[in-house]
Amino acid sequence: MKRSIVSIALAAGVALWAAALPAQEAPSADKRNDQLEQRLNAALVKTSGTWGVSIKHVERKEFAGIRADEKFQMASVFKVPVLVELFQQVKDGKVSLDERVEWRNPELYFGSGLLVTLEPGLRPTVRDLATLMITISDNAATDLLCAKLGVANITVRMRALGLAKTSVDGGTRELILQALGLRGEAYRNVTTATIRDVPWDRIADEVAQNRKRFLEECPNCTTPAEMTLLLEKIVTGQAADKDATDQMLRILSRQQFNQRLPRWVPGRFDHKTGTLNAPVWVVNDAGILYLPGGEHVIISVFSRGAEQTLTPLALKVAVANAEERIGEIAKIVYEYYTAQPRP
Repeated sequence: MKRSIVSIALAAGVALWAAALPAQEAPSADKRNDQLEQRLNAALVKTSGTWGVSIKHVERKEFAGIRADEKFQMASVFKVPVLVELFQQVKDGKVSLDERVEWRNPELYFGSGLLVTLEPGLRPTVRDLATLMITISDNAATDLLCAKLGVANITVRMRALGLAKTSVDGGTRELILQALGLRGEAYRNVTTATIRDVPWDRIADEVAQNRKRFLEECPNCTTPAEMTLLLEKIVTGQAADKDATDQMLRILSRQQFNQRLPRWVPGRFDHKTGTLNAPVWVVNDAGILYLPGGEHVIISVFSRGAEQTLTPLALKVAVANAEERIGEIAKIVYEYYTAQPRP
């Protein structure tokens, strides 16, 4: 979720060194790539924030990770699980991609997207909403899909696919309001206009407690390893049938925000970014890298800051630095595998 007019005031700047935790236990058929893991650690050792990384070379069955089993806020990366559930419900005949949904109440949606700039009455198809959700991270399109699919069904689908720690607990509106520290009936109907009237100074203690709760409860969270697993299931056809798989990958390949994983990597990268500016900065990207020889590497990178007191300029710098680091991680992985002959 991109910065909105609400300017999800945020945080992080105190340097937390990203150290690798003990490597996750590899599945029996997979092997850990120690050399690649060392290169990733070297790239992150002096980086601000806390980082989680999971790499999987699909064909070689190799993996590398840093804090790969630790839970991180997905931010807009949660739209990938939404996409998977959508195509499953299409297969089950519960939803049609050609069904049209009337666009209403733009004032209810915060953050990134195009729909909020358009007049009510437009009738995009479900396919249109899915494309907007992924390619430009449209929050309103996402919430319309979540309402149609049922948020609880998305988490159930993740469990069925073997993701035990991944949960989708709400759409973007709910996530952003909770991140801002606004919970309960008093803020249920807040809009992009009325949020300016919230007495932030008077409710500062309440907001602080709610933001702390947000960090502790970690709604819409996953682990780097589980997001890598989900993307692996998508690209290998284990998450859907061939037609749905092709459509999901096509949508992911049209991503418009390419300043992170694809930053210094040539060729195709099917991916989804995620950003939050409160209560701490969150800068993520997860996707499928297509190597020149036709092989695939899954890269999931999640990061978060620490403090909730950054100035707008400091926040901008922190996000820009995180984006560069994600680009560097992808470059390291790409160069490693393109320089290594296939065993």
